Amino acid sequence: MRIFPGCKVLEIGTGTGAVSVDLDRLGCYVISLDLNEYISRSPGRKLSMNVDFIQAESPLFSAREVFDSVFIGGTQNVGGSIELARALLRKGGRVVINAFTLESLGEISRALEASFQEYDVIQVSVSKAERLGKYRAFIARNPVYIFYASKG
Repeated sequence: MRIFPGCKVLEIGTGTGAVSVDLDRLGCYVISLDLNEYISRSPGRKLSMNVDFIQAESPLFSAREVFDSVFIGGTQNVGGSIELARALLRKGGRVVINAFTLESLGEISRALEASFQEYDVIQVSVSKAERLGKYRAFIARNPVYIFYASKG
């Protein structure tokens, strides 16, 4: 994500808020969007000093700010979220998207191609050691695909 102390990050699809909290620890200011109920029960809640949690659908969110990075962790409207990222990123800013479902891979690829033209993707696999009798075997977890593009 090319983050640095003082950078502004928009996170779309906050989930548990773990990424936002870690970004705050690294010195970033974060606006974090999600549709989840827990945000509506505590609007404007603060898990961290420099994180503003907002319940909103990403394509309907508007801001006067320009962001250094946008992280998309989960969204029901990936195309709209990628368009929002393009609109709110500063020149040279980067969007990063995590995906792990087969359906989202093609959808993200098409949306990035339309909004950014150029993008890259890496795949990361994680395995966890689990006991199988007297041995421990590494059991694969689902692979994660990380897409990223920069605003030219």
